Amino acid sequence: MTAVSRWLSRASYDPATTLALWAAGETAPLLVGREWRLVRIDFALAAAAVTGLRSRRRHIGPYLMGGAEHAMWWLLPLGEDVGSVAGIPGVTSYPKGSELFAPPPGKYLGDRVWVLPDPAEGQWATLTAAAELREVLGTARPAGTG
Repeated sequence: MTAVSRWLSRASYDPATTLALWAAGETAPLLVGREWRLVRIDFALAAAAVTGLRSRRRHIGPYLMGGAEHAMWWLLPLGEDVGSVAGIPGVTSYPKGSELFAPPPGKYLGDRVWVLPDPAEGQWATLTAAAELREVLGTARPAGTG
């Protein structure tokens, strides 16, 4: 397993079981509040946020993209104010203890796939700052909304 897989598995009930599930090509539940906070963002709004973060040259941490659900799940640092992000229409905050069923990094599974920072840059485990996400979400205009 990769360093990314080991890092993500730390958010599960049992990292060894999670790694075994991923090695077998299965999804595994990760727990909100153990290693990070979590918000779900409607797909069009999240895509606009990615564009905004890139244009401002801000770090974009790992997030999970779901096709059928038309959403992205963003991992945010523990201890940061996620409430200001969750107050935006199209954004839902997950409470501590919630489960996020995730595929192994690098594999599209369960209609979800991880989008990770470039491992060569060494920041794949650095999460997006909640304040920066809030800033771009406040000004983001999803495609097709003029």
